[in-house]
Amino acid sequence: MDERLQRTAAATKTAGADWAILTSFDSVCYGTGHVAPIEAGASPFAGGPTAAFIGADGTCGLVAANVDATVAKTSWADPIFIYEGFAFDRPVDVVANYEQAVRTMQMRLALGGAVAVEPATFTDRLAELIKSVRTVDLTEPLRRVRATKTDHERVLMKRAAQAAAVGQQTFRKATRIGRTELEIFSEIRTAIENFAGERVAIAGDFLSGRARTAGFTGWPIDRTIEMGDPLISDLAPRVAGYWGDSCASAVLGEPSAAYRKAFDAVMGGLLLAIEMMRPGLKIAVLDAVLRDYIGRAGYAYPHHSGHSLGTSVHEWPRLVPYEQAILQEGMFLMIEPGAYDDEIGGVRIEWMIEVTADGCRPVEPFDQIPNIASS
Repeated sequence: MDERLQRTAAATKTAGADWAILTSFDSVCYGTGHVAPIEAGASPFAGGPTAAFIGADGTCGLVAANVDATVAKTSWADPIFIYEGFAFDRPVDVVANYEQAVRTMQMRLALGGAVAVEPATFTDRLAELIKSVRTVDLTEPLRRVRATKTDHERVLMKRAAQAAAVGQQTFRKATRIGRTELEIFSEIRTAIENFAGERVAIAGDFLSGRARTAGFTGWPIDRTIEMGDPLISDLAPRVAGYWGDSCASAVLGEPSAAYRKAFDAVMGGLLLAIEMMRPGLKIAVLDAVLRDYIGRAGYAYPHHSGHSLGTSVHEWPRLVPYEQAILQEGMFLMIEPGAYDDEIGGVRIEWMIEVTADGCRPVEPFDQIPNIASS
C-alpha cells in the first residue's frame, strides 16, 4: 500500500470517520495517485467532482469521467468506476451517469458509518447521495499528514523543482530588449514542458517594469521589455501531479544602486531563513525574523513569507505571522521574501527548501544575480 494512502486512511481515523470521500483534485491525487487534468478548469463532461472513496482500513475506490484518459495509468485505486461523460453520437445525461457511478461505488464498498469530507469541494448532490451516513470534516487531519513528504514524494518534489529551475534558466536566456512578456513566457513554458515531457500547468507571476513589479503579482501581458526594466519571474509548474515553485528577480542591463540594495536585502533574507530553518522552529518566529530583516533594510512585503506545497501549489503550513505550527523534518517550504518600491520596482526571490533532521537544504537552487546582460 502506498504510504500516501496509508496516511489518508490514518487521517480518516483521526477525523473519527470510517470512510473519507476526497473531492479536491489535489487530495484525490494524494490519496489515489490519480493526476486529474486541471489546465482547462472543470470539465464540461463531468457530472460532478472526481471522487476518491477511502476506508480507514486502506480500501481505495475512484469515480471519474471517461474523458479523463489518464485515470487508470497512475492510480492504485481499486475499484475504479468510469462513467460516460462524453459521446459524440448520442445525448449523454452526464449528471445521472455520475450519480449512478457514485451509488454503485457506495454499494460496492458498503459505505456506512461516519464519512469524512472536504467541505470546500464536497457538493450538495454528493451529500444527498450519501444522506444515510454522517459526515465530518477531514480538512485539518488531512492537511497535517500531507505536510511532511514520503520518500516517493521527495522524488516528485525534486523533479518539480528542477522543472522550475529550467524555467528560470530560460528566463535569463530569453529576456532581451524588444521582446514582450508573453514572448518570453512562451519560451519559458516550452522549456519546462520539454523537460517534463508533458503538458504542464503553470501558476505564478511574470512582470516587467517598475509599476508592474512594484505591484508584485500578475500574469504576463504584451508589454515590451525595455533597457533598465526590473523583472520578476515567479514560476510554479505542476509535473506528474506535484508542484514546483521558484522566483527570480533581475534588471535588464545595469541595475541602479537602489535596486542592488533591495536585491541584496531580499537575498540576505532568504539566506537568513536557510540558516535558521530546522525542526522545532515555530513558523511565526521565522516569519517575524524575515519581516524584521527586510524592514530594517527599509522595505516591506504585503504577502506571506512562504508556503508549503505538494499536490497543491499552496498547502499548509503557510509562513504567516499567526501560524503557530513548528517545522518538521520532511516538510518542503517555499521561502519568498520581497521588497517593493514604486521608484525602483519590486524584488522577490524564492527557493524550495526541504527541512532535514538537523537543518534544511535548498532542493534546486538556481543563479541569483541582479542583472541580465543586454543583447
